[in-house]
Formats: sequence, structure tokens, C-alpha cells
Amino acid sequence: MLLLSHLAGLLHPSRSNQIVIIHLADTSLDPRALLGSYVSSTAHPGTFDWKEGVLVRSMREGKWIVFKDIDKGSNEVLGMIKPLVESLNLGKWIGGRAKIDVPGRGTVVAHDHFMVFASRSLVSSKNDMFRPPTFFGSHKFTEVVIQSPSPEELRRIVNTKFPRLAGATCVAVIELWNSVVKLGSQTSGRDVGIRELLKFCQRIDRLLPSSYQPMDVDGTWEEGPAPTFAEIFPNPTLREDMYLEARDTFFGSGTLTTSTRAHSKAVAEIVGEHLGLSSDVRRWVLEQKAPEFEVEKDVNGQTVAVRVGRTRLSAQPRNANFDEPPKRPFAMHNPAISLLSRITNAVSHAEPVLLTGETGTGKTSVISHLASLLHRPLISLNLSHQTESSDLIGGLKPIDARIPGSLLHEQFVALFAATFSRKKNEKFEVEVRKAVNECKWKRAVGLWKESVRLATERIQARTIEENRYINSSYLPFHAADFYPSARPRAIDDETPRKRRKTERSEPKSSELAWTKFLHGVEEFEVQHVHGKGRFAFGFVEGPLIKALRCGAWCVPPFPIHRILSFLIYVFIGSSLMKSTWPHRKHWSAYLVSYRGPLRPSP
Repeated sequence: MLLLSHLAGLLHPSRSNQIVIIHLADTSLDPRALLGSYVSSTAHPGTFDWKEGVLVRSMREGKWIVFKDIDKGSNEVLGMIKPLVESLNLGKWIGGRAKIDVPGRGTVVAHDHFMVFASRSLVSSKNDMFRPPTFFGSHKFTEVVIQSPSPEELRRIVNTKFPRLAGATCVAVIELWNSVVKLGSQTSGRDVGIRELLKFCQRIDRLLPSSYQPMDVDGTWEEGPAPTFAEIFPNPTLREDMYLEARDTFFGSGTLTTSTRAHSKAVAEIVGEHLGLSSDVRRWVLEQKAPEFEVEKDVNGQTVAVRVGRTRLSAQPRNANFDEPPKRPFAMHNPAISLLSRITNAVSHAEPVLLTGETGTGKTSVISHLASLLHRPLISLNLSHQTESSDLIGGLKPIDARIPGSLLHEQFVALFAATFSRKKNEKFEVEVRKAVNECKWKRAVGLWKESVRLATERIQARTIEENRYINSSYLPFHAADFYPSARPRAIDDETPRKRRKTERSEPKSSELAWTKFLHGVEEFEVQHVHGKGRFAFGFVEGPLIKALRCGAWCVPPFPIHRILSFLIYVFIGSSLMKSTWPHRKHWSAYLVSYRGPLRPSP
């Protein structure tokens, strides 16, 4: 994907979202989501309009479609893709473009810039060969095999991506990674690849202080033995912290069988030898070393940040709309602090976390305690075998007028308070609230529109007065003192005097905000006032999308497998989500797995 993103940036520099990724590993994907379907009309309630799917829209806009994990797609979806790929084969006439037949809607001809790509992730065999593709329609694709980077290319990648690790540190890290890779893969666990190498480099780069300067190590390592971590980092405490980072990267996952435990133990020994740590030190770091735990507070006693070990997370300011859950007693013993240290470190890197353990071991409790300390909302998603992706991201559902009406009223209250004096206009605000509470939507819409008109006039008048005041400052001899018309006057005469003195520094509502509110009111009027009681449908966001927008933490108890592929690419942060859905910097996800007695699967 990195190669395609770079190529798209070179060929289409003016487009930021040229690539659209469609994950076919989601077996619940319906072809109608790609081609289109009839949905409830927002302009004419009770009727249906045709809504083009993501594939058809991408064809018309000339975007690049990437079918990720195409070898895991269902035959129904692959059968729909095959005619599209055939239209791009060598047999097409010169200048011919891709096309696809949409049942009942005719043929859709793609834009000149439209292209189709597909990918599949495989593990190479011992002779560095991949098995040939066998999915339906694979013979219609031109296969390009991307080999793993050579050692020289790996050094160039690490040196470019992490400049502070360039040189001897880069060589030492790659040697450590190569030693782990040579141990082979484990039957029940994830393989160590380039992703783990870059992840380890990122953690080491953040672990180093900002004033770090590389040590002067003998440069003969290019032809002789590689430098050791003990030579590059003489401080043993720093190497102990690197060992903990290597644990979370290479061998910190759960071990369920004897073979995986033996493999993890071998990896731990190899990493410790490269870092120059003895067996006693390694055992102490993993089992007995207790990280420091500190809750930083300001002069008012409000939590500012939480520091656990080598990681510091800033707390969010208290929000009036945030309902903090009741505090429960939490025992801060050494295992809990160690777990908090690993979780906070993952949060600082925006990584998903899988907590595995028996019921009642405190998996959800430790996350709830950390979220309450940082004043972050926590959303619990109860998943089951019947859960589908639409239950998480949302879908078209019948809308009760009270839900969008309440949301519009919240926007109205915020804008009204920023534009008018609520004390002087209390009767008007009470009338609006009364109309909303009694579901008198026709009257509520009328009052909302009237407030938009008055607010627009006031904002425009304020702008004119401010411009007049600015122009008056250029008059000679302070003419504003002689011409009363050149003096600025208070626009909001109903605002108290104390508030007028500070209103220049306070953020005020803008005309654009009121215009956006008016657009929402007009849509509400069409659906619920002019609809005359007909059913109105709209896209209702799911809990996962709401968490992405507000930066909340998600805790889905995870006993299912069918939806795992969807959650994985959401939590990793796919290109489609990064370009479409706004999300917060420290948004993270936690998968809580309840594991009881082990039983063989049939």
C-alpha cells in the first residue's frame, strides 16, 4: 500500500484521497454496497432514491480502487469484480475505459484515471516462492510479486524513517531483528516481519531523550562484526527499558501451548543477549521490576496527566457533557501497575491492545480505571456471533423525529448563547424548548428559522461596525473623537456591560455556523414536518464511528471470529478511514478476550 500511495501522490498531487481501499476479508460485505442500492429519500419522505456504491462513485471520480485480501473475498463479490477487470485487459480497444453493468441502471463507464488493484498477503516458502493465486477470476489479473527488502534496503528504510537511529544503532537493531526471525515462526502466533522491526524502531526512538546524541562507535562494523547495544548505549537502565519494548514487540503476546512458550523463551534470551543483559537481570526486569505510578494534578486538584513507568499521558479537560462514571476502588498492586504501564505505552503509540485472561481477572476494570483518570469516555461494545459490521459503523434506520430534533435544539442553544443575551431573551428560549418538548415541530422550525434570520442580521451588522471602526482609525488627528459616527458602538445593546468589555476576546458564533444550522433545520423540516407522519430513514452512526469522532476508548468483549477481520483493519487505521473519518490522536481500542478452559476445536 505504501508503494501505491507514493505513486498516487506523484501522479495526482492535487488529490489527497486518490486511493479507496475495500477490504474483502469482511465476509458480510454485500455487492450492493459496491454497486449501489435504493435508499429512503431525504427530500421526499416515503419514496426511495438510487444511491451509488463506493465502487461506482470511484469509477466516476477516477479514483484508484484497491481490493485488499482479494483471496479471502466471497465468490459473490469476486463474480461482480471479474467483468470490471476483464474490461481493462489487453484486448480492449485503444482509449477504452473500464466499465461495469449495474442491474437496472445500465452501464457505467469509468473515468480515465480509474484503476483497479488487488493485494494478498502471504508467507513465502523456504525457497522464497509464493503459491499461485487460486481465487475466482485470478487469471484476469497481472500478478506482480513484491520481494522482501534486502539488508541494505532495510538499513536505508530505517535510516530515512528514524534519523536518530541512523548508523550503528540501525545496524544493531536489524541484527537483533534478524536473530529473532531466524528462530522461525510459531504454529499458534503471529510471525515477526518488517512491521515488527519498524514498530521496535519507533518505540526505541521515542524512548531516547530529546537531547540524545549517537555515541562515537568505531566505524569498522561495515566490514567486521556489528556493534553491540552495550557499546552504543552504555547506560544499563536504558537497555532495560529497551528490553521491555522488545517484549511488547516480539515475545509479549500470550502463550497457550508448550511450543509457543518455548519459542517465546528463546526469543527473550536472544533479545537479552543482544542488549547485553544477564539472565538474572532479564528475569528481574520481566518479573520483579515495578514501574513508577504518579497522578499529576494542578493547583485545583484536577488531574493533569498520568505517568506510569516511562510513559506520560495527558488527561483531557473536564467536559460538561462528559458523564464521569462513579469511582470504584482499585487496588494498585505491582501486577496492576505493570499492566497499566504496558497499556499506557500502547496508547501513546496509538496501538490496539488484546487483553487475554479468565473472567474476573480485571481486564475491563484496569481500562475503566485508566479512562476515568484521564477523563476519557469509554464505550463498551457487546459483540456476539450475530454481530455484523453495520452494527458497529451504522446504517439506514427509521428515525424518530425527537432524536434529530433534540440534536438540533442542542446546536441552537449553543449558537443562541454565543450570539444573544440569554437573560434578556429567556422567554424566546423557553418557547423554543416548550415546542421541542411537546413535539410541535412546525412551531419549533419556525422559531429556529426566525432565530437564524435575526442572528444573521446581527452578525452582519457587527461586521459592518467593526469595519467602520477599523477605517476610522486611519482618519487624521484622531478624527474619531470629533465624528461620533466614526466611533464604534455596541452592537448587542441587550448584553450586560461587564460582558461587553470582554466580548472582543471571547469566541463568538459565525455566520457560517448559523448557515450550517439552517441547512439542518431545512432537512428536518422536509423529513418530519412536510412528511406528514411518513416514515423517514437516515444514516445512524454506530458506536464505533461515534468513538472515532469523539476520541473515545472502545472495549469490545471479544468471543467471536467472524467480525475479527473488520475490527483489525479499523483498529490498525486503514487509509480509507484516515481519509474519510476524522479521529483523535490517542484513539485506541482494546479487545478483551474471555478465555476459559482450553478445548480442542473441531
